[in-house]
Amino acid sequence: MRERGLETPRKRGNWAARIILVAAALLVLVIAYFALAAILPVWWANVIRNQVQGDLGAGILMGMSYGFIFTLVPLMVAWQATRKSLAWGWKLALLLVAVALATPNLLTAGIMFGSSEAAHNGQRILGTEATWFALWTQVSAIAAAVVFVLGVIFWRIWRQRGKKVKALKKADSERTLAAKAAAKAAAPGTNPDAGAATDTPANRR
Repeated sequence: MRERGLETPRKRGNWAARIILVAAALLVLVIAYFALAAILPVWWANVIRNQVQGDLGAGILMGMSYGFIFTLVPLMVAWQATRKSLAWGWKLALLLVAVALATPNLLTAGIMFGSSEAAHNGQRILGTEATWFALWTQVSAIAAAVVFVLGVIFWRIWRQRGKKVKALKKADSERTLAAKAAAKAAAPGTNPDAGAATDTPANRR
């Protein structure tokens, strides 16, 4: 009874420590979120401005490159997490890698659709120093998503067709083996029962 009485306060203490740690982790995440939300939009807009340097053609090409590559590649990586043979740990790791690869487009989306002061400052920078970048990023991201969906559809159709072809080949080979076995059994002199019946003492006489 004393041991049970001692175990209960210990368990309560462990749960209290866990709750405190979770609350502290959530607080750190919230602070980090607001800090990054105030810094990243302006920083990313300045990065794009330095790359484009006010050139309209460069803004379009950069937007197309960022939008298409950093949408299609993350989707392809995330698609690998749908494999049933993978453990949940690997699936989570693949999803985190996909999110990390999509960071450039997520930052651009945060600027264009954000409502904070930092997002508005980023919009001004992109609108004056990297014209057309955001628009072509969105267009190319949508195009990449469409290409990915079509690729998945064609891949599923091809896989189902492959399964049907394998099933038909297997059934055809089974029918061929059955036909060969039947022909061999029907051939003269191949029936062991018939040979045994003819080789009797009466026949020998």
